[in-house]
Amino acid sequence: MTRRFGFAAAVLFAAVPCTLAVAQPTSTKQTYFAPEMSAPGDVNGYLTAHAGHAMEVIAFMENGKDTVRIYYDFGPITRSGRGVCQFTAVQVFPHRADDGTVTWDSTPPNPRDRFEPPFTMAMIAPNPCPRQNEDLYVTLDKDISDADFLAISNFWKEISQSQAKFDDVSDLLPLIISSRQAERFAAFRSAVFSPAGAGPMSLRAVFRQGPDNYDLAFSQSADSPNYFLSVSKSATGFQVLNFQSQF
Repeated sequence: MTRRFGFAAAVLFAAVPCTLAVAQPTSTKQTYFAPEMSAPGDVNGYLTAHAGHAMEVIAFMENGKDTVRIYYDFGPITRSGRGVCQFTAVQVFPHRADDGTVTWDSTPPNPRDRFEPPFTMAMIAPNPCPRQNEDLYVTLDKDISDADFLAISNFWKEISQSQAKFDDVSDLLPLIISSRQAERFAAFRSAVFSPAGAGPMSLRAVFRQGPDNYDLAFSQSADSPNYFLSVSKSATGFQVLNFQSQF
């Protein structure tokens, strides 16, 4: 699963978390840039016609079934005056004509098929911006501005480097979350400050839930986020108001 499916998982955080185990097919993920001889022919043709773009191809394999491929067009990267690198990701679909030619657009062959809406990927970085396949790009909700993203990123950087500040902004959680989630929050906190293990806890997605309320998604790898914090901004800064996990 990739950050797009983590995006959908994070939306579940606002509802009831799923507790049923569902078997998942195996998958591979590869990002291609043109010109690149290893890219599939159709993908290389697309990238040759779209300078500055990249394409992510996710392949799902399941025994006895045809491989399912999902394609994302990663648009050219821009960098704002605030130092935020961004690009737009759009799910695209190949359409093969009888003569063998291939055209691409954002409409699935079957109108009933589910597809992801366009989304923004962002990262605070110096010039030159990292390429589109850098895992530390964060998925942003459509209403997240550069100023919002900078404020949230700075907040996370500050509390993830100080256990005292982390505890200060999350001191209300014991009054809100269940004992089971409290145990998972303790595991999340330990992972944030652990010097070793699966890797640093990274911000993966930011959603707006109100004028000054946000849901933040985290994980220790590039897979789907599995920890979620709700935060609210006031005159004194951000405060953590809720926590959920997908375990």
